Amino acid sequence: MDKHVVLPNGTIDYDEVGEGYPLVLLHGALSNTNTWRKVIPGLSRHFRCIMPTLPLGGHRRPIHATTPITGRYIADLLHQFTQALHLDQFALLGNDTGGAYAQIFTSLHPERVSHLILTNCDGLEVFPPKLFATLPLGVRVWGFTGLMALAMRSPALAKSNLILGALTSTLDGRTLQSDYLHEFMTQPAVRRDFKMLALGWDSRETLAAAEQLKRFEKPVLLVWGLDDKALFPLSLGERIAAIFPNARLETVAGASTYIQEDRPGDLVATIEGFLVTDPVT
Repeated sequence: MDKHVVLPNGTIDYDEVGEGYPLVLLHGALSNTNTWRKVIPGLSRHFRCIMPTLPLGGHRRPIHATTPITGRYIADLLHQFTQALHLDQFALLGNDTGGAYAQIFTSLHPERVSHLILTNCDGLEVFPPKLFATLPLGVRVWGFTGLMALAMRSPALAKSNLILGALTSTLDGRTLQSDYLHEFMTQPAVRRDFKMLALGWDSRETLAAAEQLKRFEKPVLLVWGLDDKALFPLSLGERIAAIFPNARLETVAGASTYIQEDRPGDLVATIEGFLVTDPVT
């Protein structure tokens, strides 16, 4: 990754592949742009895919946050980032925690988003999900994130529901370590950023975004993995879809939160079909 943008709120690395209408892809916590590697070959045939690495715990370049990283902070960072790339309008895709930030951003800047695509993600009162609800308390304890990093060094624990196991039905522990968790395990400054991130999770922001998004009439697609039982069950996807005046929900069997890892071909085909049915302008 050699592209980056220096912004008032921090420096953001990003990847960019393809040409055409811009599609901005947002990953979740303890993740980075590696999560999109299986879908980019397909999506980039038709779209300019722009993948920022947000400071969510899987990032390489720490931002040295000293206050909680709120949803508004990430939305402002994304606003600065897309302005720096001269993106007046774009399609926005969010997965996992990135889906919460996609909703918050869209609620604040609806004029910038032509199409909103959400895969299994936080929303409404679920931010964070119950499985990780104690993290904002845990990170307040001295040494807690260091213990997290130590646990991640075990492939079995990396694959357990304590860390990332609940998010994917296909990836093994060693792949999760190398593609998702490496920076958290090796950089104390990244762990400090993650602490500030967890302290910033607040369902009041996603609930407020939902109220605003009731008036977002542009096309919205939700693609939901049916194997996601522990974090974001289908019932949550149905409730998030009901927020929007113009949304449709598609389900994918054999996929958990990381649909892009578990069923990348299905995700690419569904997104392409959505953007053809409701074409970009």
